[in-house]
Amino acid sequence: MNKFDQKIEELREQGFRITKTRKGILKILFSSENPVSVMHIKKLLTKQKIDANKTTIYRELDFLLKNGFIENIKLDNKMAMYEICSHHHHHVKCTKCKKIFEIELDENIKKHEKKILKETGVKVFSHMFEFFGMCETCNDMKI
Repeated sequence: MNKFDQKIEELREQGFRITKTRKGILKILFSSENPVSVMHIKKLLTKQKIDANKTTIYRELDFLLKNGFIENIKLDNKMAMYEICSHHHHHVKCTKCKKIFEIELDENIKKHEKKILKETGVKVFSHMFEFFGMCETCNDMKI
């Protein structure tokens, strides 16, 4: 069973309905290498012959967010983009070609979260790091 089928089964086991739109959105997110915008999701749903308006798409995304199946990514503080929750990672965006790369950072972040708790009393539940630069192709330099 692939990860998409596992996620669908997980939804069923938790008693959630598997609508065409919900299944279509998950299929899109599982097949995408990068976070996806609502407009792109709508376009791809149409290609799948799934007629869903923006309100329905936002409602489904909200459901998937609240239940921990997907994450909301906001790069450049612009439009929200969505991806499957898989493992903790961050993103680097090329400012020229707009390509998004996934990166993993070491465990020092946990140390910072503990320091924040100790110094402020605030327990960190999430954080967001955004990195911007120019990829090797756009920069025309070898890294």
